[in-house]
Amino acid sequence: MVRLALLECKKLGIDKALMTCDQDNIGSVRSIVKNGGVLENEFVNAEGHVEQRYWISIK
Repeated sequence: MVRLALLECKKLGIDKALMTCDQDNIGSVRSIVKNGGVLENEFVNAEGHVEQRYWISIK
């Protein structure tokens, strides 16, 4: 699903995409990283969970 979303971004002319996920969501973390995600930072969201922000360059 991440790859398909990035393909749509490319069609729209988007150069860079921001994706977020909970730190403990290992499946999402792996999918984002596998598709070129680079961790920008982590923060605690309103529910008290650690959330991660990843940037993906769309080539």
